[in-house]
Amino acid sequence: MAKGKGKGSILVICSHSDDQIIGVGGAIAKFASEGYNIHTIVLSFGEKVRPHLRREVISRTRIKEAQRADKIIGGQGVLFLGLRDNHFEEDFEKRGIAENFKKIISKINPVKIFTHSSDDAHPDHRATLRIVLKLYRQMKLKADLYTFEVWHILNLKKRNKPRLVVDTTDFFKTKMNALKAFKSQIDLSSFYNYITLNNFFFFLIYIKDILNGIKYNTRYAEVFYKIK
Repeated sequence: MAKGKGKGSILVICSHSDDQIIGVGGAIAKFASEGYNIHTIVLSFGEKVRPHLRREVISRTRIKEAQRADKIIGGQGVLFLGLRDNHFEEDFEKRGIAENFKKIISKINPVKIFTHSSDDAHPDHRATLRIVLKLYRQMKLKADLYTFEVWHILNLKKRNKPRLVVDTTDFFKTKMNALKAFKSQIDLSSFYNYITLNNFFFFLIYIKDILNGIKYNTRYAEVFYKIK
């Protein structure tokens, strides 16, 4: 992953290649503009989305899309671990990834880490958090650890927890442009599917960020919950 200079490094650890943009896209674009070095680690290539395609085809596509999106938001690079969907913790242990992962985190030396929420509906997202928490404890990290939502519009469970609210008004367009890089995430088998799914995909993100903005007196916002 590329090195940079600035205020420090921020690390995003997510399950799939578009999660970091959906959940943290506006915030990391803003942090990058302020001089932070943004690094992203993606645990899976998301091969289950396109099971009819070979794994190597999916991986090449996902890497290119993630790199393109990362460039748009001003990131320093994206690293894929290549864990199998629905087998994150099993693969992480059997393939002996932990030690290399620790070395990568130590080299980045993040001041903030963002990862998935514990109550996310996707099992791979919850598994990602468990992996991150385990490494956080083992490495005795001091970085602020925040969780983000991917598809939840509102989260009442965490209303009393410490939070980080980031005004993303000036970076919402950047976030949406980065999301457009993930063309393989949308069913392009027909023009109708592209139009309807693409619009629905962006509509959900728009609603989520604008509702956060209304709640915190700005146009758009992203909200994160501090767990460490």
